[in-house]
Amino acid sequence: MKLKQLASALMVMGLSLPALADFTIQDIRVEGLQRTEPSTVFSYLPVKVGDNFNDSRSQEIIKNLYATGFFDDVRVETLGNQVLLTVVERPTVSSLNITGGKILQNDAIKKNLEAFGLAQSQYFNQATLNQAVAGLREEYISRGKQSVEITPTVTKLARNRVAIDVAIEEGPSTKITDIEFDGNQHYSDRRLKKQMTLSDGGMFTWLTRSNQFNEQKFAQDMQRINEFYQNNGYFNFRILDTDVQTNEDKTKQTIKVAVDEGDRFRWGKVTIEGDTREVPKEDLYKLLKMKEGKWYERSQMLTALEAVQNRMGSAGYAFSEINVQPMPNPETKTVDFALHVEPGRKVYVNEINITGNNKTRDEVVRRELRQMEAAPYDISKLQRSKERVELLGYFDNVQFDAKPIPGTPDQVNLDMSLSERSTGSIDLSAGWVQDTGIVVAAGVAQDNLFGTGKSVSARVSRSKTTLNGSLSFTDPYFTPDGVSLGYDIYGRKYDPRKASSSSRQYKTQTIGAGLRMGVPITEYDRVNFGLAAEHMTVNTYASAPKRYREFMEDHTGSQYGKWSGMLYKGTIGWGRNKTDSALWPTRGYIAGVNGEIALPGSELKYYTLTHNQRWFFPLSKNFTLMLGGEVGYGNGYGSTKEMPFFENFYGGGLGSVRGYESGTLGPKVYDEEGSRISYGGNKKANVSAELMFPMPGIKDSRSVRLSLFADAGSVWDGKTYDNNSSDTYRNDGQTIQNVYGLGKTHKSTFKEELRYSAGAAVTWLSPVGPMKFSYAYPLKKKPTDEIQRFQFQLGTTF
Repeated sequence: MKLKQLASALMVMGLSLPALADFTIQDIRVEGLQRTEPSTVFSYLPVKVGDNFNDSRSQEIIKNLYATGFFDDVRVETLGNQVLLTVVERPTVSSLNITGGKILQNDAIKKNLEAFGLAQSQYFNQATLNQAVAGLREEYISRGKQSVEITPTVTKLARNRVAIDVAIEEGPSTKITDIEFDGNQHYSDRRLKKQMTLSDGGMFTWLTRSNQFNEQKFAQDMQRINEFYQNNGYFNFRILDTDVQTNEDKTKQTIKVAVDEGDRFRWGKVTIEGDTREVPKEDLYKLLKMKEGKWYERSQMLTALEAVQNRMGSAGYAFSEINVQPMPNPETKTVDFALHVEPGRKVYVNEINITGNNKTRDEVVRRELRQMEAAPYDISKLQRSKERVELLGYFDNVQFDAKPIPGTPDQVNLDMSLSERSTGSIDLSAGWVQDTGIVVAAGVAQDNLFGTGKSVSARVSRSKTTLNGSLSFTDPYFTPDGVSLGYDIYGRKYDPRKASSSSRQYKTQTIGAGLRMGVPITEYDRVNFGLAAEHMTVNTYASAPKRYREFMEDHTGSQYGKWSGMLYKGTIGWGRNKTDSALWPTRGYIAGVNGEIALPGSELKYYTLTHNQRWFFPLSKNFTLMLGGEVGYGNGYGSTKEMPFFENFYGGGLGSVRGYESGTLGPKVYDEEGSRISYGGNKKANVSAELMFPMPGIKDSRSVRLSLFADAGSVWDGKTYDNNSSDTYRNDGQTIQNVYGLGKTHKSTFKEELRYSAGAAVTWLSPVGPMKFSYAYPLKKKPTDEIQRFQFQLGTTF
């Protein structure tokens, strides 16, 4: 036995020899290599020829070569002034085969194991395989497969290779059959189980798998139970013990939870102590919503702490701390609190660093920021900056992270991270729509042109009744202070006579161009102005209803024929947006007032006024209530006695009262050929309530949402339709029947034309744009109404 080997053996037995004398390395030899190049080994050695060698260097060599993962065994020996290295290379993976995966697909398991390093041509490590199998077993257990058997087999092959086969026997699912509570006197087991995500069975457990035990979910459920009690006055509530038992064949589990409810407490006095600097304590007390004598509710305290800290942060104290000292009084069953504020130093923002905007220019993001560099750190301005950047619609996951600057305690750098969304689209589509038949459309749009924040779009669509074309450009920052400027060129042909179920006996053709400008008035308010010039042509034909004929007679002298003329339109509007997101608002509101007028000098003179609002209320983390409404009024002026019939308001469908065919609400008449026509009206009113929530089972709740809704709306004109008007008759060759009953008159009023509906909807942020599908049931309908329960829309989220 060589002296070096003897020394190693003695070290194992706890003995040692005197250290070898140092020597200068004259040569290094490596034996046992099969695939690894000697140069690769030499690159990992801590020594080279000419260096001194001793015992510590020997240990360094072994440590470094083992760390490469290339070798199963490394020996270091010396012969004279030579260092001899003998290595045993690890085998490489020739193949990896997975069988038996069901709830986890074999291919998915294979990709996961390859990520562990068990891929073809990689060095094989038994420890790595053991770790990967253990992780796979934990994944199966988390999915309710407690009895899963995973058997890895390693087969040695020629040329120092191995084949890995992993056989999986998933076994039956382990299901929670019973959840019991002990010590709960004030709340039943059923009430407490409602606070949990895990369950012992239910109608939808096959979909949610809530009856399959998961350690992480169980810990979260225990926290929910604790919060439930704490938010109902039980200040001293404790969970004493939890016991999860599995039967022998690992198919059933029971959960037992022992609790100590304690007494129920009320709020006592809440005081604020400490140095609040320039923030008056009176302002902080206003943020406290707890009322003395009411039942204690922990969530109110957490909300108050967050509000106080944000208020201190808005004053520049970014790292203020609030220490909470509870003082329960068991005799009075009240709990007092002292909030001790430690403001720390006032902090200023040194730099704001933006990452994630790979395509968008920095200036597009920075011009939306309300937190400035070199200004005091202000949480409220950071929150508003986040909202404004998200409202652009270009980004997701906007986050700010304050980083202290070493050696400068009163300054921080802000790291702003965001994820870019796709803002461009090329749209080629074809479809079929009731009445109008096949619809084909093509368009290209870019909302963030070359990363400048400018938008441009071009679109053409054609159906049996309509041909549309438009080109638009918008610069949202035409001036540095946020005045926007936009241009539009458009054309439209509309011939409803070609519709399959309605013959309106007229045709319009419009071509025009317009200029738009938006001026910011406040942080949330904007005033918009617009001018447009249009040339319009209207043709009416035989069998046209009375109103169409009267319009033509007033403006051409004949009941049938052609009218054409110029319209010079002016628009003005005010809008306010205080929502927290452009895609999925959960709080705040949107409001707007818009007016349009055909200016003097136009061939027709009329105007319209509309007002709309949408309010969003967060009911919980996942549920949002939207309440919205819209009213509109229009009329003619000057030489135009009333609203032109082709400019009337129409109702029904998405955006109005769902469940009724689009454009069919309001007064209806029959033309001389017996076709039913919806006149529309110069007045409209709609209201809607919608409860929005994520779709169960979808991980990315930002892409798909469900909603339940109720709609109501009316379109009317205040006119009376009686049997002296040919509009109210239907001539089918046998009878003449009044639409609203033979011999009866009908006045179009808000109440008479009011319709209701209720239903459900799905909204999907698809790669080609937002899509909304709804199914509605009309609640108040008449025989003349045109029902369309299933409806679809592309391009809107609410």
